Amino acid sequence: MPISGPSSYPATINEFITHWQAVNTALQPATEMVVTSGTAGFIVDDLITYGDALQVQRDAVTDARVDRTLARQQLTEQVTALQARAVEFNNRVRADFAGTAWERTLPTAFSVGDAESAVSDGLRYMSRMWTRINALSTPPPGQSLPMLLLGGLTLAAFNTEVAALRDLYRTLKDAEVDLRVAREMRNDQQDKIYDLLKAYRLKVPTSLPVGHALRDSLPVLTPPDGHTPEAVTVTATLNATTNQAELSWTASADADLARYEVRGVAGDEYDAEDEDLLASILPGAPLSYVTSYALGTPGLTAGFKVYVVLDTGRERGSMPVFVSRPV
Repeated sequence: MPISGPSSYPATINEFITHWQAVNTALQPATEMVVTSGTAGFIVDDLITYGDALQVQRDAVTDARVDRTLARQQLTEQVTALQARAVEFNNRVRADFAGTAWERTLPTAFSVGDAESAVSDGLRYMSRMWTRINALSTPPPGQSLPMLLLGGLTLAAFNTEVAALRDLYRTLKDAEVDLRVAREMRNDQQDKIYDLLKAYRLKVPTSLPVGHALRDSLPVLTPPDGHTPEAVTVTATLNATTNQAELSWTASADADLARYEVRGVAGDEYDAEDEDLLASILPGAPLSYVTSYALGTPGLTAGFKVYVVLDTGRERGSMPVFVSRPV
């Protein structure tokens, strides 16, 4: 099958391995075919090794996306909790210090989706004002100092939660760096494999006579010219009992339909470069698929697309759908 993106590499590699092994058999009793890529010579076992290494890198990308999703979820929960405390603090000051400089200098409450700098500045302002209020010599009528928020939250406990938020921001940044590095390591491995597959395609015609079946069935790397299919429409729901995503989609009417491919990514952003191939569904089979992919932990989100793939290898994916597992 042609390479259409990172998710197509494993199947394409396997196709080339099978073909290469068949060529070696056809060349017997001569030695197995050696392909030159760059300045090195490669045998089929080297391609197998390359493919295994690529799968390790692909798994690392998926793992890094899961780590980033969890970090985002934990960060969002902490920001949401502290934003509620900021609103509560402002309301408390308005009630107890109405008409004073304290009320007039209250900070504007940040939103949950604001940048780290806006959130951190808002919380720092709140902490400083709370510190100044606690230091007042005379509390407001009917109140006592130091000020406590609902549930008996003290300033010290609040500052501890703010420090925990800073750690969560760092954790998210680390996860984003890990993901970028994992992608680049995967891409480097893909580049080596692609160069070897190109070299293999150049080598085979020099090793077999014109008209040989293996020469005529040489695997391709890019799809031929032709039409691209229409996309299908996908729906997805979470089965609350099994915590699995249940997908279904409309049928393709394309006469050249070869199969449907279900692909997925971990997280709430769909990047086709990070897709994993989850299933190949042949025409006539039920247009549905159930999976626990990237949903193994509460709070995780997984995205899915269904691709229409033609006999030529040309394809088109659906709009992404997302399924989230509740915390």
